[in-house]
Amino acid sequence: MHNVEIRNRSINNSVWILLVGIAIVAGVGLAWIQGEQGGPKLDSADTIAITKASFLFQFARSNDWPQETKEGNFKIGVHGNRILFDFLVEKYSSQSIGSQMLELVWYEDAEMSEFTHILYTESEGDDLAALIKSTGNQPVMVVTSVNGGVQMPKGAVMNFLVQSSKIRYELDMDNAVLRGLIVGNRILSWAVSR
Repeated sequence: MHNVEIRNRSINNSVWILLVGIAIVAGVGLAWIQGEQGGPKLDSADTIAITKASFLFQFARSNDWPQETKEGNFKIGVHGNRILFDFLVEKYSSQSIGSQMLELVWYEDAEMSEFTHILYTESEGDDLAALIKSTGNQPVMVVTSVNGGVQMPKGAVMNFLVQSSKIRYELDMDNAVLRGLIVGNRILSWAVSR
């Protein structure tokens, strides 16, 4: 009987060692997996692009366009910020705006080659002027991102800027009305002035 007890203790010790080994391997594996789940850390450019993309989606949802633009897809065009465009595609491409499916359009050139409800650009100078000119007087919400001491670009309806380390936007209500856009109360109340 004494031999049986020694053998059981031996088995119990072996099981204990095996369980500790499994726990260590599982712990190391879990730490490795959790480290990968967070993925790459976002830099400030990514964070700004994500914030602007969220605003653009809210602009689409919370404003209104003339009846003749409510057929087909609701289009948001982006020029000059591929990170923002890619985030819009990833996060919002399956969404709808009213009864219209959202379609995202990337513009390589400083010219709007097809109608978009919202056109976002980070261009400045001649490229910006050409892009705004290509919209004509169509009901396009032109959204720019000109900061600092530069005034809001002529022809833009919205302009992103940084105030108190936060992304904000200013609104040119006269230009919105001229383009036939109806600015929602929420969008109007969130707008800032400088």
